[in-house]
Amino acid sequence: MEVSIPKLGVLRQLPLAETPSEADSEKQMRRESGVSVPFVALGLITVAGFMVAAFCGIRWSLMPNFNTTDQHVADLRADYETRSSAELIREYEQMVGDGIELGKPFTYKRIADEKQRWGRIALISTAVGLLAALIAFGFAALGRRPATS
Repeated sequence: MEVSIPKLGVLRQLPLAETPSEADSEKQMRRESGVSVPFVALGLITVAGFMVAAFCGIRWSLMPNFNTTDQHVADLRADYETRSSAELIREYEQMVGDGIELGKPFTYKRIADEKQRWGRIALISTAVGLLAALIAFGFAALGRRPATS
């Protein structure tokens, strides 16, 4: 197999290659590296959002679930049936001393409110994680597009 090598005079007559501009070379380097700063930042936000969502979801699932006020009243009745007369009199005296209007909600209501709060935080952080993931993949798709000349 023969390979023809042009002479130096012929090579000098060929047109010079165009030098790419600085902006084009920057875009080419970014395209070749494959990872952009917004993609990494949004990826970190995605991971953080999902970690917070997992933590809050676990907290939400581990909290007891009290259905209604009627369920609470039924539990109190069952508890009062097992108590002695002296304990019931002491509790009655405490109720009279504190007054009928309590300044804070019952324990079952506080637990239900806290469970609802954990669930809300889990949903919000899941939504933030999903949104950040979608935007990150959007940036990645835009970065992978071939340059139009």
